[in-house]
Amino acid sequence: MIWTKLKPVFNKVYNYINTNPYRFCLYAALILNTVVEMLSRRSIFGGLEAFAVHPIMFIYNSFIIFMTLGISTLFRKRIFVLTFVALVWLACGITNCVLLGFRTTPFSAVDLQILSSVMEIINVYLNNFELTLIVIAIITVVIGLVILFFKTPKTKGQMHYLKTCSILCVSMGTALIINNVAIAAESDSSNFPNIADAYEDYGFVYCFSNSLIDTGIDKPEEYTPEAMNYVAAEIGNDRGLHAPDVQPNVVMVQLESFFDVNLLNNKKFTENPVPNFTALKESCPTGLLTVPSIGAGTANTEFEILTGISLDFFGASEYPFKTVLKEVPCESIGYNLADYGYSAHAIHNNDGTFYDRHIVYSQLGFDTFTPIEYMHDVELNPKNWADDSVLVSCVTDALEYTDSRDFVFAVSVQPHGRYPSEMPEGAPHNIFLSEYEEELDEGGVTAFEYYINQLHETDAFIGELMAALEKFEEPTVLVLYGDHLPNLNITNEEVENGNILQTEYVIWSNYEKFPAEKKDLAAYQLSAHVTEMLGFGGGYISYYNRNFADTADYPAKMQDIGYDMLFGEQFTFGSYASTDMKIGVKDVVISDYYYCESPDGDFITVNGENFTEFSIVTLNGKRFETEFINRSTVRIEHKLEAGDEICVIQAEDEDDELGCSNVIIAK
Repeated sequence: MIWTKLKPVFNKVYNYINTNPYRFCLYAALILNTVVEMLSRRSIFGGLEAFAVHPIMFIYNSFIIFMTLGISTLFRKRIFVLTFVALVWLACGITNCVLLGFRTTPFSAVDLQILSSVMEIINVYLNNFELTLIVIAIITVVIGLVILFFKTPKTKGQMHYLKTCSILCVSMGTALIINNVAIAAESDSSNFPNIADAYEDYGFVYCFSNSLIDTGIDKPEEYTPEAMNYVAAEIGNDRGLHAPDVQPNVVMVQLESFFDVNLLNNKKFTENPVPNFTALKESCPTGLLTVPSIGAGTANTEFEILTGISLDFFGASEYPFKTVLKEVPCESIGYNLADYGYSAHAIHNNDGTFYDRHIVYSQLGFDTFTPIEYMHDVELNPKNWADDSVLVSCVTDALEYTDSRDFVFAVSVQPHGRYPSEMPEGAPHNIFLSEYEEELDEGGVTAFEYYINQLHETDAFIGELMAALEKFEEPTVLVLYGDHLPNLNITNEEVENGNILQTEYVIWSNYEKFPAEKKDLAAYQLSAHVTEMLGFGGGYISYYNRNFADTADYPAKMQDIGYDMLFGEQFTFGSYASTDMKIGVKDVVISDYYYCESPDGDFITVNGENFTEFSIVTLNGKRFETEFINRSTVRIEHKLEAGDEICVIQAEDEDDELGCSNVIIAK
């Protein structure tokens, strides 16, 4: 009945597409671009605004869509290919719209690369009902495409491949001309200092397409061994080991979504949410820290801090943790301090496989990595992020792990979004907004108050960590900084420093009071600043960041170094070897087992050391649901036979395995 009514309409559309394929693709491109911009701006009038404010880029974006839709004219199943391509663009627009509800960073190609990491935490952002709706929608679309493929007729008659290719080539040429005009008018760029603003100014289609093809660091115009040696000679050879009289442990803590909210000029609080951090800023070296992202991108701030290389040299929204660092080691503060006999330890109270840290940290010189799977007494906040207080014992364990001096790099997670519009049951709610802008609705107030109370608990963790390090017998320096501002729609006008890409850092010591000087830095300069302040030498990147930041060709030569080290032949820079990194500083060990047969079931109790709630007992390599009793006891319900191999692995889910214990053979 429905098909009978729709069939005449379908036939008219089908005939029009066959007789005017290019015109139809052009109309469809304009409509699709408008819809995608509406979704990107999360506004019905967004598409119209995109055309009115940025007409050149709107046309350019439409041409990009037109070229992809035009591919359909090369196929006899024209309607199917046309629909498929249109749905891909529409799906990208919808995905971007949904993601912008959780974070500030728009959807880009890198999200496809980090999909496995995203799936590990998707339950934090979407509830079961929302996930079910998404799955139903995907299944419906797939079924619809299958039906469309078999039901739509093939285009009859001669296929004009040469004409189609000519039109697409002309369209590409036109798009390039528009792009050059846009660049001349300074309305187009392939370098996005602020990716959120870039999507707003240049359009979703262009920015997303750019993220697909713009990756890595551009090759220098003159890339030869002689050219790289010349860069090294210009930097100088005075990078040897300059050992200071006192060689302290260095503890760096990257604080998730952390900043001093007292810098907001339009909000006041019933009490200071970050008293420890505020006090440190008054008595210790500090300054503003320019980070590469807003509301997300923790791993990219990590990259800049650890390596000293700017993310500006990479493709728009690229994550080196998910690309080049999985294959190539890179100079880092860990490698530099290893030259002085330091051991390097990484700690993160989140899944060990998130952003492939269990692989990448070995490429950055770390000897051990303690993820949440190896942590004891982990408590979760109402949004299922681990409380940061667990990091105190992890840091001290790492410092006590070796007899040598240590570099410890810890990443916290507790104040991470998504921030709820209704206060979750059990969430701390002791600090309130006393003054705020009138347009902030009740849900916005709740989200902000949830955040500042989580922030307050992270600040309490700072106090606990300082107290523990104060008692530590070895000289130790503590560096604290925020990785980015939270996704709470904060604008430049709202912050005292006028830049939402800036957080702050402080440097504290348990053995010496450093002058409370203020120096503003980029994230990629912080490690070099710290080691210089302590009197250490360093590698090429560290030395260059210290001594050449004020020179005219500072960015260009840094880019040359980064290319040679990570993407080139390593003519001069590089030659680092991955470390044989150990997961956890305390071994998970089985000492014995006890087998009990009873009417209620057969139970295998495993005894040992350093079990956690992520410990899983395996028999002959097969995993079983494991009951965590305490650090020395875990249990499963299963029959045991002589010769069975008993092992305990550390894993967050069924696909990952970060480490395992010794194996015991059942008797």
